[in-house]
Amino acid sequence: MVARNQKTQPDPVAAMIGPMRRAALAGTYAGKVPTPYFMSCRRVIPELGVSVCFTRDVGYHTSGWWKNPDYERCFHLSLAFYHPYSNNEPRPRDYAITDRFIRGLYGDARRMIWCEPPYSEKGKREDIWHYRLFCDEGWQPIKPRGEVYEKELTEAGWKSYSDVQADALKKSLAELNGYMQGGRGRP
Repeated sequence: MVARNQKTQPDPVAAMIGPMRRAALAGTYAGKVPTPYFMSCRRVIPELGVSVCFTRDVGYHTSGWWKNPDYERCFHLSLAFYHPYSNNEPRPRDYAITDRFIRGLYGDARRMIWCEPPYSEKGKREDIWHYRLFCDEGWQPIKPRGEVYEKELTEAGWKSYSDVQADALKKSLAELNGYMQGGRGRP
């Protein structure tokens, strides 16, 4: 690989940090279908062979995924690497580029990030790593108390993901039933 001329070509990672922060601060992502906000938080640097997404995620606790409310919201960095100038052939994590993104996006708070290896089949196939910095309600970094599944901090009446989904399904069916009984939508 030819060395980059520092005087004529800017560092592509450094050039991404400001725009990625601004995009992340423009909204939140609740982990459902890719939204316009989510899509605006994605970047690709072809010459480095990296695909990156940096979002503000919400709903880890209120959706029923994790019991501990300290894990409700986070800044979420996802990185995947591929061989530059290939047909997007995955390659192992590039630790130097990963470190540059983590330092640039998280700064001194990087000591509190939670690093998660690939989990899904797609994530394993593409070696997608996740780096989360959990935050309080004002989006200030925190080190969560306890583990994600501990109940000590869970409020009374909290519902698991399956309970939340069951309630949503019941509500949708009730709305559909009311719609159908009201005569609308009948042939």
